[in-house]
Amino acid sequence: MKILLYTDLTIRSDQLFWHRDLGLLTKAFRDLGHDAYLVVHPAVDPLSKIKNSTSKIPEEPVLWASPSQVRDKEWWKDHHPDLVILGLWTRPKYDPIRRAALLATPRVIERADSDGMRTASCGLLTYAKRRFDYFRDRTFRWPSPLSILASTFYSFASILATPWIEYRLRKTLRLLPSILVETLPATLLWKSLARRLGADPEKIHHVPHPIQTDIFKFDPTVPKKNQIISVGRWDSYQKNLPLLLKTLCSFLDKNPTWTSLVIGSGLPSKSPHPQITFLPPLPPPDLTRCMQESKVFLSSSRYESFGLAAAEAATCACAIVGPSEILSHCNEPTFFNSPSNRLLARLSDASFFLCLPPPIRLSSCTPPEIAQQVIRLSQSIL
Repeated sequence: MKILLYTDLTIRSDQLFWHRDLGLLTKAFRDLGHDAYLVVHPAVDPLSKIKNSTSKIPEEPVLWASPSQVRDKEWWKDHHPDLVILGLWTRPKYDPIRRAALLATPRVIERADSDGMRTASCGLLTYAKRRFDYFRDRTFRWPSPLSILASTFYSFASILATPWIEYRLRKTLRLLPSILVETLPATLLWKSLARRLGADPEKIHHVPHPIQTDIFKFDPTVPKKNQIISVGRWDSYQKNLPLLLKTLCSFLDKNPTWTSLVIGSGLPSKSPHPQITFLPPLPPPDLTRCMQESKVFLSSSRYESFGLAAAEAATCACAIVGPSEILSHCNEPTFFNSPSNRLLARLSDASFFLCLPPPIRLSSCTPPEIAQQVIRLSQSIL
């Protein structure tokens, strides 16, 4: 099969993400013998500056396309895809792309990458908080009073606009042949929403994110340290770095035998505590080693659609502590079982560390299994 996997991202050639998301899925399809390509926008203008719009390097099966090309039905038809997988977050503004792809093949599947809180009818208070947090994340560099005011207005306006939002979303849901949702709780929310909007809930399927389980895995030869690890984009409001550092500092002050690794982009130049080490984003093998050495993965996120870093840590036998309101991708009771304001209490619970969990074996999240699930779903599309 020829498979095109498209997401509306503008990136450089050195930023291609083969270790996660649609990049990892592209590689999985190719490992199964399919002719799969990741479709992204080049971070150059114009497109003609790229000497060859199709990478011929086996390690980089990518098609570079302009935003106008992916809205053109002829571009899709020229590539003769048997299956198209879209990473467009079910946003109605991308309907022209969906229609163009559907004219090339009826087998179009979209990954929602969503926690299911798409409209106020999914839960008014939770939805209002999600909208506030979402806009704060996008105005995080604004002066704080202005960002808070704008986010409050955006949240209130989103609630008032629910009929219009649901009208547009209804059209998108009816247009798409199949939708993949990453967690089971979010899938149930999506199915309920589809019924309310008069769309077919049977086209919505629970398919997790793929995880590099050949790299992120438990290694019994690696001894566990009294170490807490956290991973994220720390210049993001979503990840809530202030809460993370406050919790860690309070815990480490009382537990001098413990240390913490905070890994990712957007970190301050100096650590606020001698037992906290800041590290830049690490390649998967190095990150795996850090997770294998750690006992706890601490999340402070305000919201997540899946929580990929937490899932990777769980496969390395890390206990997971984080806000209970974050939807879990599995039914393990240890996942995100502490409210945000009790993270410290959970960390400080001595019994919590006496019985650390075994590695969560996310066999259904291996790239080949996810790729095979998608192929099976595509075959059911008429």
